[in-house]
Amino acid sequence: MSDPSKVFVKRAGEDEAASVGEILGDAFDADPVARWITPNQEYPKWCWPVAVPFILPHHEVYVTENGLGAAMWVPPGDELNIRPGLAILWDLWRRFGIRSILRLIRLMKMMGKYHPRDNHYYLLAIGVRSGSKGQGIGSALLENVLQKCDHEKVGAYLENSNSLNLPFYQRHGFEMRSEIALPNNGPSLYLMYREPQKI
Repeated sequence: MSDPSKVFVKRAGEDEAASVGEILGDAFDADPVARWITPNQEYPKWCWPVAVPFILPHHEVYVTENGLGAAMWVPPGDELNIRPGLAILWDLWRRFGIRSILRLIRLMKMMGKYHPRDNHYYLLAIGVRSGSKGQGIGSALLENVLQKCDHEKVGAYLENSNSLNLPFYQRHGFEMRSEIALPNNGPSLYLMYREPQKI
């Protein structure tokens, strides 16, 4: 694995929203939960560009200077408020069908039910472009905010949608709190929390 300290991470501005959405769409191309929402392979490339504008106002969206990785966080005290308008829902229905809408709503409700109530940084999404893993990009994106967690003495929380990523998060201090299986023989979500580290 390459040295994460050599990867430059910066806060994404509104002019980089499209780039962040494209990176995450590519990174989540084979994501099990995305495939559960709809088998249509275009879904990740559609949903992440739609989500980015809802997260940018929290001022915790990051992108690597080389354009290979991105992460979206929600800081302590802020609430995630993704409420798509009718135009977005219509486009979702037209492209992916009513079942995808119902499954997405169900997923969001499950995530809300298990979300911790204490102050924490919430990692909504982190991704590295396909073919660019193992270069320290994901680690640099994580450490960028985990260092703030430690300085501010607050935890970090995420829902991991792919069991293959468990070792990666565990290396960065996350521990699995619980595993929840999505309905209709769906994949598991791994709920992970990291306590602040002493510095």
